Amino acid sequence: MTTGYAFISIIALVCYLFLFLTFIAAKKNNLINIFMFVLSCMIFWTGGSFAMRALLWPGLKFWYDISILGLTMAPYAFFIFSLAFMGMEAPVSKKVWLILAVAANACNIITSGLLAPPELVTAADGSISFIYHTTWRVLILYGVTFGASVQMFYLIWKQGRSDEMIRRQFMPIVLGILILYAGNVLIFLPWFEGFPVDILTGIINVICLVYVLYARRMFKLTLLVSKSSCYVIAAASALLIFSNVIFPLRRFLVDKFPQFIQFDVLIVSIIYLISTVAIYQVLKRLIDKIFIREEIARSEILKEFSSAVSKSLKINEILDVMVKVIQSTIGVRKVYVCLINNQETQYQITYSTSPLDKRSYHLRCDNPIVLWLKDKNTYLLLKDFCRTATFKSMWEEEKRLLQDLEIECIVPLADDNQLVGFVMLTGKEKKVGFSYDDLNFLDSVKSIGSIAVKNSHLYEKVYMEARTDELTGLLNRKYFYEILEEEIEKNKYGSLGLVMVSVDDFKLYNQLYGAEEGDQALRQVAMVLQGCVGENGYVARYNGKEFAVILPQHDILAAKNIANNIRLQIMEINKQQSNPLYRQKVLTASAGICAIPYAASNMKQLMDNADMALYQAKRNGKNRVMIYAVGEGTDTRAGQPESLTGYKEGIYSEYASTIYALTAAIDTKDHYTFSHSKNVATYVTSFAQAYGLNKESAAIIQEAALLHDIGKIGVPEHILNKPGRLEPEEYEAMKKHVENSIGIIRHLPSLDYVIPAVIGHHERWDGKGYPRRIAGEDIPLAARILCIADSFDAMIARRSYKEPYPVEKALNIILEESGRQFDPKLGPLFVQWVQDGTIRPILED
Repeated sequence: MTTGYAFISIIALVCYLFLFLTFIAAKKNNLINIFMFVLSCMIFWTGGSFAMRALLWPGLKFWYDISILGLTMAPYAFFIFSLAFMGMEAPVSKKVWLILAVAANACNIITSGLLAPPELVTAADGSISFIYHTTWRVLILYGVTFGASVQMFYLIWKQGRSDEMIRRQFMPIVLGILILYAGNVLIFLPWFEGFPVDILTGIINVICLVYVLYARRMFKLTLLVSKSSCYVIAAASALLIFSNVIFPLRRFLVDKFPQFIQFDVLIVSIIYLISTVAIYQVLKRLIDKIFIREEIARSEILKEFSSAVSKSLKINEILDVMVKVIQSTIGVRKVYVCLINNQETQYQITYSTSPLDKRSYHLRCDNPIVLWLKDKNTYLLLKDFCRTATFKSMWEEEKRLLQDLEIECIVPLADDNQLVGFVMLTGKEKKVGFSYDDLNFLDSVKSIGSIAVKNSHLYEKVYMEARTDELTGLLNRKYFYEILEEEIEKNKYGSLGLVMVSVDDFKLYNQLYGAEEGDQALRQVAMVLQGCVGENGYVARYNGKEFAVILPQHDILAAKNIANNIRLQIMEINKQQSNPLYRQKVLTASAGICAIPYAASNMKQLMDNADMALYQAKRNGKNRVMIYAVGEGTDTRAGQPESLTGYKEGIYSEYASTIYALTAAIDTKDHYTFSHSKNVATYVTSFAQAYGLNKESAAIIQEAALLHDIGKIGVPEHILNKPGRLEPEEYEAMKKHVENSIGIIRHLPSLDYVIPAVIGHHERWDGKGYPRRIAGEDIPLAARILCIADSFDAMIARRSYKEPYPVEKALNIILEESGRQFDPKLGPLFVQWVQDGTIRPILED
């Protein structure tokens, strides 16, 4: 290889150094760092080649080894560059290729056994050539580089099969590497003897890599005209100019100013320096005018955008600023912002450039585009994404909607790996593609906007939590007052209805079924209220069992219709239970209505009058709607008894003969059961009165006690009267009496309110009872009381299999089992009231 082509090595070396200096100023990431490693290998290769041909110190072999080191490490650099570009995890072979490349170079440096330095030949005309003498051992050196290259191409092929976008992006890389390898093969052919075709193809390869990085928006072109680049260009330009004018300039100085002939070199050097500085200033002003001014302007826009969104927590204000900034800066025709809905099931268009824009578009959370944005957390260009298999897997309707909206770019709004939304952009007004600066600007908007949108969502969540009831999700009492005051002011020239709704006998419901069932009932009532009112008004939880409904632009008649609908639907709640065996007490509700301006003139009167109407509804038999009119309450539901307790007593009397007939039938099989049921009824009535339960609750527990063993009519007589211990299968048959009792009671539907107590009287506090194995306060209060009374009477009575226990022994057992079989609070109370005479034991004698 002759030294006449040394300028090619110089040009290649200058290109590599120029790019290396340029990327030092670039924003660093793993891919940029690896690309700089690629450039370092190319600098070693071309720099060593140039220094070797220039015969620079310290000698030919030193620079030859440097050149070979860069050449053999380059395939490894391309290999790890490809891994980083595809976002793949490094395989184990990555370390293997590194070790082999280092070992091969070390061996060649020490022994020169793989590829010896070239022979220096001087021709007759004085020109110098470098002649390589290769042996088969060079294949070892090439084998190491070839192995890394083969695996690299395999991984590119494998990844490209499943991702067309990767395949298209890698085409220039593959082309550049193939050209580079072709140059290293051609150097050994006689036609290219002496010509540095390998160096030339290396330049082409690096140009391909720079193109790929720019196409992926990894850097901007202004980096190529940075401050350091301007120095290099200015110095090179001045050198090129002076290489042609230096001798004429020197002759001019000698002819015109002979007195300065001894300073001619100094004067020329000063003129060269001044020219270099002048060229630099001209280039800098030109670059500032073309590139930097726009960059500074966008930085100011981002600063103003960040300041604006930081001052607001209202989502519409934030989105309005974001949309205007994007449209005015990027120059797109339309901008659509999609945010995730409250149910977190899909992303819907929440804001757009114009209020007249179509906003029905939405994407589900499992949509391929959404999943891509969540995974990559970077912009998505539709022209690239359309060629991927992921896009082809989308529904045709989804593709058509994107085309109808003319979407070209989608930018995610994500923070802490949570995709809160995304921005969809149409094409630019000038019908040009998105540049690196555009996408870099959008990335900055994304970072600022994501935080602002997330903070807004958190604010709205806290805002709503502070104004909603935790159990039902309805408005709370405080916010109810605010809304009512606002709506009264808005409707001061119109009408506004207020409905107060109260669940009837809800304390009894909690006592029968427990707090958890009570909470579930309140949630269901809240759903009924919300469903009946919808967008026509506001629903709030006023207190424990009371709800308030604000109905703007509704008169009394319209409010009455809604209230009656609510009452009827609440009655259907427990009727929808799938298992009629365990059907709970029917829920009912009473409601009071008042309206402005018909029966009130201000907020206090409206509230007081609605409360008065509700009180009248409760007083007149419950499960009804009352309208407050001036001077009286008007019932909208006639034909109901005035006293609900009297109503239940009537129902019990109606079925009393049936109940006594059944218990008498049991008495023929088991004399104990009839008297036992009466004894237990006496105990629970005394306990309920001492415990402070109202008359209605005490009556329900008494009726449950009379009916709790009615199912024993279905148990075989030999099991009921067996003198010894029951066998397991006999015990299982005995346990069936609970289900039998429920099966009988459910045919007396007006007595179904006793079912919770009856079905739970054999449950245990520790959850080891039957039939449902529930524990603690999940067992209804009536069932817990009945369990203690039932067990106490069983212990002090004579049975076919045992003698009666003394009362004190029975009371001690109750105390010992409190917290296991019995309620830990009710058990000691029962013992206390037996001991002080509040509850009197009924003994056989």
